[in-house]
Order: sequence, then structure tokens, then C-alpha cells
Amino acid sequence: MPNDLKYPVIKGWFVHGFTALGAVCGMFGLIAVADGNPREAITWLAVAMVLDGIDGPVARAWAVRENVPRIDGYSLDLIVDFVTCVVIPVLFLHRFAMLPEGWTLLIGAFVLFTSALWMSRTDQMTDDHFFNGFPCEWNMVVPTLFLLDSPAWLTGLVCVVLALTQLGNWKFVHPMRVVHLRPLTVSVTVIWLTVMLIGTADLPGRNDIIAYLLVACPTYIVGLGVWRTIGAGAGIDDLPGVVSEQPLAT
Repeated sequence: MPNDLKYPVIKGWFVHGFTALGAVCGMFGLIAVADGNPREAITWLAVAMVLDGIDGPVARAWAVRENVPRIDGYSLDLIVDFVTCVVIPVLFLHRFAMLPEGWTLLIGAFVLFTSALWMSRTDQMTDDHFFNGFPCEWNMVVPTLFLLDSPAWLTGLVCVVLALTQLGNWKFVHPMRVVHLRPLTVSVTVIWLTVMLIGTADLPGRNDIIAYLLVACPTYIVGLGVWRTIGAGAGIDDLPGVVSEQPLAT
């Protein structure tokens, strides 16, 4: 039980500090983008991603919300995420000319605009912990498109479509918290991140196997969203045993 934990306050501050380290990763990522170094920028985004994936489960296990109420872990997480998941990827798009000529600022501004609105939504998650709208995972999408050397028109189209979903209720899976197919989803997410790092380390080289996996992994994630939004999973709230046993993140 949470009340039986040793040093709960110290552990709570440790978790909050761990989350805040994401902002430091963001600083180094911004510097890397400004210096025109995509390899370092993607690496720092990946480190921030790993931190973000660890702090939530630990915070729930250690009852951080109850033991260190002075800091709102959810707000802290959103602040860090907006920098690492939105601002840096948008600057990445601009710095490395990934969007159609003449459209960079417009598309970048649109992504920032819709992402700010999504971060403020009070209905970000369904009861079974699917996201309503694209959850600002631009830190995965933009590096993937960069490593695939995606045509500018396709990169722009992907960004606009995903940004538009942030204003609606198209579903996207939370890899760690959705019970349905969780082992497979976590595995796919880990593979996606690992392959992204391998592809980054290999720059400026290109590898067909890496490219295949960089397409296959997000395709699986999108497929789950299709299943949950308009497929058989659209009625998942009424099915037994699919709602996560964990409370919302702190």
C-alpha cells in the first residue's frame, strides 16, 4: 500500500525531478536543432521520451500525488511535453526543410495551434485510456518522416491530418495504459523507438529494413485507432476486462 512506502516524500520529489529533467533534454534538443544536427536532436528527443514513459507508472506506484501535493505532476508533464513533443519537432520541420516551400510557417503554426488546444482538453482520454485526438507525439512522427526522407508534400499532409484529429475524437492508443493488446503495443512502441535510434545513428545512411519497420510500427498504432474509432472496438467501453485497472496519471 502507498502509505507503507519508506521515505514517500523523498521519493515523490525524486519523481517530480525526474519528470523535470525532460525540460533539460528539451534544451539540448533545441540547441541541436539550431546547430543543424539532426542526429543529436533526435537522440535528445528519444531520451526525453524514455523519461516520460517511466515517470507516470512510478508516480502512480509511489502515490506521488498524495505524498507531494505541492507539485502538480500532470501540469509538470504537460509543460515538458509541449516543449519536447511539439515545439522542438516543429522547429525540426522548419530547420531541416521538411515541408513544402512556402508552407513551413503556416503548417508549423497550425501544428502548434492545434497541439496547444489538445494539451488543454479536459477529455484527453477515454475511460479505457485511448486518447481522443492525436496526443502530440510529434517527437515520434517528425523523426520518423525525416529518417524515411519523406517527400515534403507527404510530410505536410501527415502533419495537417494529424493536427486536424486533435480537434476531434479520433482514437490513439496509450501504449502503457490501454489493456487491450498491451504487450504487443508496448513491444511495437519499443521497437519503433529502437529502430528510430538505430536509423539516427546510421545517418546519413539509409537501410531498407529500418525503413520498413519505421512504416510498419506506426501503421500498427494507426490501425488500433481505426479499430477503436470506427471498427469493432468502437463499443469497447461496453466490453468487460478492457478498462485499465490504473487511475489517471498524476
